[in-house]
Amino acid sequence: MRGTLSFRIGAILLVGFVLLQLLQLATLQLPGRIGDRGFYGLPSPPAFAELVRSVEAAGPEGGKRLVENFNGSLFSVEIRGTPLPDFREVPASMRPLAIAYRRALPDHNVVVDGGPGRFNGLLGDRARPLRFLVPIRLTIWLRDGDVLVLTGRPADGLRAYLAHRSQIGLIGGALLLALLWLALRQTTRPLQRLTQGVRALGRDLHADDVSPEGSGEVRALASAFNDMKHRIARLVEERTFMLAGIAHDMRTYLTRLQLRAEFIGDAEQRARAVRDLEQMSRLLDDSLLFASIGPQRRETAGPVDLSALTRDLAARHGCDGHIDLDLPETCIIRGDPATLERIFGNLVDNALRYAGTVTIRIERRDGLILWTFADDGPGVDPADLALLGTAYARLDPSRDRRTGGTGLGLAIVRALTEAMEGTISFQSQAGQGLTVQIAFARCHQTAAD
Repeated sequence: MRGTLSFRIGAILLVGFVLLQLLQLATLQLPGRIGDRGFYGLPSPPAFAELVRSVEAAGPEGGKRLVENFNGSLFSVEIRGTPLPDFREVPASMRPLAIAYRRALPDHNVVVDGGPGRFNGLLGDRARPLRFLVPIRLTIWLRDGDVLVLTGRPADGLRAYLAHRSQIGLIGGALLLALLWLALRQTTRPLQRLTQGVRALGRDLHADDVSPEGSGEVRALASAFNDMKHRIARLVEERTFMLAGIAHDMRTYLTRLQLRAEFIGDAEQRARAVRDLEQMSRLLDDSLLFASIGPQRRETAGPVDLSALTRDLAARHGCDGHIDLDLPETCIIRGDPATLERIFGNLVDNALRYAGTVTIRIERRDGLILWTFADDGPGVDPADLALLGTAYARLDPSRDRRTGGTGLGLAIVRALTEAMEGTISFQSQAGQGLTVQIAFARCHQTAAD
């Protein structure tokens, strides 16, 4: 069963309450046979015979008083001047019961059938061992001409008493269920806040701590989560600080090597050395950037006209004839212009490294802003699409380091996109180019705002 914890426990409580009420109803509806003294709420055949003889021996007045005394039990008894006009067929499963009653009073006319019930129209006219639906009825013609009728259903007074107690039980059960539900909500609410804190950690390592509340186990879990969050944030900061120190020292050595490369006599070897040093510098810069990317704080982001920014970046890129634009007049998103510029540069450089042209489109769809970069290059095998956006992942030989890439371009794009709470996807077929699509939530502010 899916759903929240409160829904599951609440459903269990509700189902248990309903089953309890049905069990109580079934107990009243299906009394069954109780030893040798009761048959479906009726007296046993010997007791039935004694009752009839006692009523006949007491005379008309005494018989009526005797019947009134018996009428307060699990079956109803009455003396009538004429029999009831409606007699119902007895099913085969109850014929032995009818034969037993007739054998108990062989000198009387005894009819066993189904008495009036609440659901005769649905259950038919056949008698059934259900007290309140179609109860069993015994009709006996007494010697004085009257008719004694026994119905396997409690008398009116007893039924009123049982109904009153059932109402009290129903109200008490409903109150208990409401109190349990309230207690359940108080128990699960701290878990919901803890879940929100876990999700906030994925967006910002410096999000506020989760307040320990609720049961002891939940408070301990919240405290452990806060400690883990602090350790993760500290490790990330230490890693970034360490990489920054390494990068600073390595840039010093790279600068020395670049100066020494100028003293290489062979021009071709000197150019190769300079190119290798420049690639090492780019790899170092990309690695440091990738390691330092974290969730962008909301206060640093603002409304950005993605269409205007894309036009400006395409004009400054200096690749006339190689970049095609398909943009709306304005398109406002919430983001950071510097981050968007780095994403644009990485995607365009990656596309033009393997293709002749790249088409950039912006469209609105299903409440999202889609920023699409499609090139006409050799494409990527569908089996390798899962590797795109992974750090240092190498694909086919046409996309290796010899083309000038560091293996971090798309990984940086993915990290920067997710830092702005966007999503990135890749589509490609071998020989049909690569399409990179970034989806941002639409910002409802205008460009003037």
